[in-house]
Amino acid sequence: MAKNEKTNKYVAQLKQGFADIQTVAQEGNLKLFLKQFIALLVIFLLFKYLSGKFNSKIQNINGQLEAIRAQQVNEQEYATNKKLLISLEPRFSNVEAKNEWLLSQIIDIFKKAGLTPSVEGAQTENDTNPTYVATSMKVSSTMTYDTFANFLAGIENRPTYIKISDFAIEKDTDPNRIGNNKVSLTLNTIFPKEKIARSLFKDYDQLVAAEQQEKAAAKKRKKGK
Repeated sequence: MAKNEKTNKYVAQLKQGFADIQTVAQEGNLKLFLKQFIALLVIFLLFKYLSGKFNSKIQNINGQLEAIRAQQVNEQEYATNKKLLISLEPRFSNVEAKNEWLLSQIIDIFKKAGLTPSVEGAQTENDTNPTYVATSMKVSSTMTYDTFANFLAGIENRPTYIKISDFAIEKDTDPNRIGNNKVSLTLNTIFPKEKIARSLFKDYDQLVAAEQQEKAAAKKRKKGK
């Protein structure tokens, strides 16, 4: 059907519809025809105003709504990523401290566990990754199985990033040290080559402090349950 024929058909239907409405109104039964009247009126208005100009306005409004939705999504993603960055970045030390930071952490870990570490070789470094420097140090000590389990838990629960890549347990055969084992393990950490959050956010220190307070409060609430 040609466009003009289709348009003329709609016009004829609309004219007939309004003629029917007029007849019903004259008979005093307009309420019976109210739904049809509203439907035809809507169709008429759409037919009259759904021109290229009106359609362009609709598209423009839709485009603006989509832009607002996209902006809202971007803001939400930004806030989420900002919170994650503020939460994670303080766990890593500055790259300038890579020569002594891991050793100081190891000493503190063993001290809190009541153990004496024995360092086996020098610290190794790998800076092939473009974003961080990885360092490792192998240490050993003597401990029971229970002490070793608590020792591992202490490392995993530290606020700073320290990970164990591998370990070996050798049972102590000395009859005077029954239940003890020689444990050798490799401790690892990474140093970001650039601290992004500190350079992005002027209130970095305040944000970190607020994040740490929030974590401490959440931990306290969890213990209280």
